[in-house]
Amino acid sequence: MAKDGYEDIVNIDISSVVIEQMREKHKEIPQLTYMQMDVRDMSFFGDESFDCVLDKGTLDAMMCADDAPDGASKMLAEVARLLRPRGIYLLVTYGAPKERVPLLNQAGCSWSIALYIMPTPGYQLKMSKGAPQPTMEELALTEDGPPDYVLKDPDSHFIYVCHKLAVEEANCRDIDPEETANAN
Repeated sequence: MAKDGYEDIVNIDISSVVIEQMREKHKEIPQLTYMQMDVRDMSFFGDESFDCVLDKGTLDAMMCADDAPDGASKMLAEVARLLRPRGIYLLVTYGAPKERVPLLNQAGCSWSIALYIMPTPGYQLKMSKGAPQPTMEELALTEDGPPDYVLKDPDSHFIYVCHKLAVEEANCRDIDPEETANAN
């Protein structure tokens, strides 16, 4: 991203060991900042302070934790808080739409969601007739994911491009932390 002209790239991980390793590995790239932080509480950053959040497995890890889905909901509420209106949350995950779309559509998070499916390299498709196939073309979504969704490659990557809707587009309201905690 730095080579493509992005000037302020913040990398977050809960592990201080990972942060130190990455900081050392990329010390000659001044555009990169590394911070040890829990994604369920990113209060260090102000509201609407990011244009884009790229998630390459953090939500998946949250869904495997003892406090899932509560921790995942808190993380998504923080992502929504941090993004500017029309900002992008780019989620690359193994999470199928029937699990991820309802989570993304939780109270307080107003997104326009586009879904793409990337198959495992070399996977030979054997799909049900009429079912969505892995594709780099956007798939139609309902509140629960693509209609009549069946995918035979369990190792496909799902790419959700979530545009945060502006207040006038979504009738957004502030997220009450108590409400988020009690929702699960």
